[in-house]
Amino acid sequence: MFVTLYGVNNIGKTTHARRLVERLRAEGYDAVYLKYPIYEQEPTGPFLNRILRSGEAQQLPEEELQLWFVLNRYQFQPKLKELLAQGKIVIAEDYCGTGIAWGVAKGAEKAELENMNKFLVQEEVAILMEGSRDTTAQEAQHIHEQNEELIQKTAAVLEQLAGERKWHRLKVADQPDETAARLWTLIEENVLPHCSKA
Repeated sequence: MFVTLYGVNNIGKTTHARRLVERLRAEGYDAVYLKYPIYEQEPTGPFLNRILRSGEAQQLPEEELQLWFVLNRYQFQPKLKELLAQGKIVIAEDYCGTGIAWGVAKGAEKAELENMNKFLVQEEVAILMEGSRDTTAQEAQHIHEQNEELIQKTAAVLEQLAGERKWHRLKVADQPDETAARLWTLIEENVLPHCSKA
């Protein structure tokens, strides 16, 4: 199964996606972790990494930037399909919904962004992490993470997408262990009934 974790930057996606994969493996499932964009994917990954961590104002039109993200997903799609065909549970941090949310928040047309992404493999379970960001984890050079107004706009679009697409919602707790327990409950209810152990 293909499972995605969505949410604004510094909400804890990396921590909890990795913890979830470790828990799944400990329980006997064949699980793998992915983080989009795939920065190792040439040529789109290194290009996106340079843009996002330049520390400079964005020069590309937003639609063009989002097209680079979509191309990155397309380039990696054969590998994603291979992992799923092997029976793995793929836990991905960010995916198409991320691009749509950031793109809309930055002025791009939602319909155009959805059209760009429509031929990509779609996740079977999507989970939106909601709550307070850990601002101590911000990257100083990341073009998005220092812009609180943009973060809030993006969070609002993610909320809208969650409603439209019937995403599951995960309230981030003060204690990481409690968040992990809530996430595991969602996985037990919505993923594991459809999966076999390795």
